[in-house]
Amino acid sequence: MSTDKEKVPSAEIEHVDRPNHHQKGTVNTLLVVACIVFGASSFMFGYDDKVISPMIALPAFIEKFQGGDDLAGSLVLTARNQNLVISVPLVGDVVGSLCAPFLTFHLGRKWPLVASYTLSLGGSLLQVFAPNIGAFVAGRAVNGIAIGIAIATAPLYLSEVVPASIRGRCVSSINILNLIAGVIGTVVVWGTKKIGGHLSYQIPLAIQCVIPVILLFLTIPLPESPEWHVSKGNMEQARYNLRKLRGFSDEKVEEELQLMELCERNNREMRSDVKFWHIFRRDHLRRTLVAGSFYSLNQISGIILSTTYTTVFLTEIGASNTFTLTIIASCCTLAGTLAAPLVIDRAGRRPTAFVGMGILFLIDVIAGGLAFDTGNTSSIVAIAALGFIFNFFWASSFYSLSNVMPSEMATTKLRHYVMSYTIACQGITAVITTLVVPRLTSADAADLGAKTYLVFAGCMAAIIVFTYFLMPETRGRTFAEIDEMYAAKVPAWKWRSYQTTSEARTGVSNIPSEKMLRRERS
Repeated sequence: MSTDKEKVPSAEIEHVDRPNHHQKGTVNTLLVVACIVFGASSFMFGYDDKVISPMIALPAFIEKFQGGDDLAGSLVLTARNQNLVISVPLVGDVVGSLCAPFLTFHLGRKWPLVASYTLSLGGSLLQVFAPNIGAFVAGRAVNGIAIGIAIATAPLYLSEVVPASIRGRCVSSINILNLIAGVIGTVVVWGTKKIGGHLSYQIPLAIQCVIPVILLFLTIPLPESPEWHVSKGNMEQARYNLRKLRGFSDEKVEEELQLMELCERNNREMRSDVKFWHIFRRDHLRRTLVAGSFYSLNQISGIILSTTYTTVFLTEIGASNTFTLTIIASCCTLAGTLAAPLVIDRAGRRPTAFVGMGILFLIDVIAGGLAFDTGNTSSIVAIAALGFIFNFFWASSFYSLSNVMPSEMATTKLRHYVMSYTIACQGITAVITTLVVPRLTSADAADLGAKTYLVFAGCMAAIIVFTYFLMPETRGRTFAEIDEMYAAKVPAWKWRSYQTTSEARTGVSNIPSEKMLRRERS
């Protein structure tokens, strides 16, 4: 390719990733459909995560997998069996997320998702027909591997195919579909509870089998990420796919494709020698740790008490109508997730984080204080209500940022490795928290009940300090700008006002690089 084609004057280009710039016609119908379908991969996680808490409180489930009439209709599973059913299968999430970089590097973004849906179907079927708790846990572990692959892959696709100006909204939309699935799961269990018998838990599990089948058939016809095709040198396929995903002229498609190619050429030589452990090198360590922290830290905010263990926790503190309250909790989380895209790209990442985290800290303190008076019905109602409020602000801030930040902060050549590391950290944290929480709250263990909120209040205080010093403001920034600011070691609290170079904002230099000139001479 000639130098004239490689060098596109910055004055003449209207790059879709430029901040505060919106190209008319950038978004077309297929792009919207692709974003919805890839975002819907979170249905698997959302449904699995929210259906398990009310399901393990069903008398028929307890009778089948634990036995003992003395527990049925009272407490749910013992702390040990809660650990087996909820915590142990989360190891599958870690395994899946560690497999994701290899799959996404060699197979792209679409086919790893197709593979995860196939795997999820097998794991879900095993749960439906599980003869004992061991087989049930094995089925959940297999499904966990599929979920780990999916949640490490879908954000990559979304961050690559949409303009930077709407990247935050698109990537955080994963959470909306996730929580819609969660609401569906809790409503299904609420309905099947009235049926009774084995069908009360087998019907929710059967529905779980249907989700990956639908997603599989919706995903196969969609175009692969053009950016991935560029990374593999498949320029014609990249051009074809980008043309399908853009509503503007062929000329604009060529300009965007040239920018992708230039970015890829600048990174190809380095990327050829990139290994997973390079994310821990000195020049990448800070952004790796920060990117990987959000998925993990949001789990020690106290949210586990009003999501994963909602029905169990409310039963333990003496609340009534726990299945109905579980649905309300899921709806509050969904409402917060719907609000998130409106906030993240307008207010920015850091303001959203600080307001949300501050509210979560206060709720932890207040709910933990009320736990010393759980003999009072009003206190129990107040703790439940605070849990609902917690869900809203957690979903609209902390949780939504957990999806956005890893996909934005990682440098291009290491993004798939950083995403895998992030999901692996999330899985490890999930295993730890789901193991520990029953030991703190359950009557057959430490019996702290709602006092556990005070433990999470201490965690939130530390998280707020961590966020102030290490979380950067990436709203509207191109990947090149983010690379530049990390290279310049700009403090996290100064990113919002930092002025980057024109080249970083547009992705184009007016001066050909020495590498380009050598290529032209050759």
